[in-house]
Amino acid sequence: MIKHGTFPILRQVIIGAGDVEQASQEMRDAFGLAKGFADPLLEEMNMDDDTFRVGAETHLELVGPLKPEAPIAKWCAKVGGGGGYGLAIQVGDHAPYRARIEQMGVRIIEDMEAYGHGIIQLHPADMGILVELDEIADPSVWFWDDVEAEVSENPVIDDVLAVEISSPDPEAQAQKWATLFDVTVETVDGTLQIPFGARTVRFVQGDVKMMTGCDVQAVEGRKPAEVTVKLAGMTFTFC
Repeated sequence: MIKHGTFPILRQVIIGAGDVEQASQEMRDAFGLAKGFADPLLEEMNMDDDTFRVGAETHLELVGPLKPEAPIAKWCAKVGGGGGYGLAIQVGDHAPYRARIEQMGVRIIEDMEAYGHGIIQLHPADMGILVELDEIADPSVWFWDDVEAEVSENPVIDDVLAVEISSPDPEAQAQKWATLFDVTVETVDGTLQIPFGARTVRFVQGDVKMMTGCDVQAVEGRKPAEVTVKLAGMTFTFC
């Protein structure tokens, strides 16, 4: 089911992995995914990556170091080998976000154009994870639409429904996200969360600022016996 149409659109869950090849195989096995594809721009940054299509709209992306000196290598070591690194989020217009970013004092670490579209990346120390805002006005368009990727014949999952971000101060983190995306923080079953287009971002207590969980939609009739699976430092929950 295609959910796009309501910005912001959560397009890619980015997961850091010390060994991308191993994590890629584990992810394909767990989720019935086809072989992924790489973003050639990341190779220039000494980063390995593998991106998997999940249903019609979302993606899971693994990133890791091609060389020991790559910054992602230090991050993976810090979090114990891997974990939730960031989100790629499609927005229709950067302008309102730029205004709020400046007002909030959030640091921009990248402001560039890629594949004909504007990209802003926000500092992980400010947002809890790397937040990438991709300016693509048409909600039915995404960077990888023309990539000829393999298609799984028997996928286990077909959507990303929610992500969970840990922080020593989840209340402050939730409010920061709510301010940036101009929404209201909600409390559901004792957990802070914000509506995020057609999906949800939750905020939980944790010693390290990182993304720790992801809810994925199981294909009808394919829900595994185990409700959760841990891959590359992330807990995935089948819904």
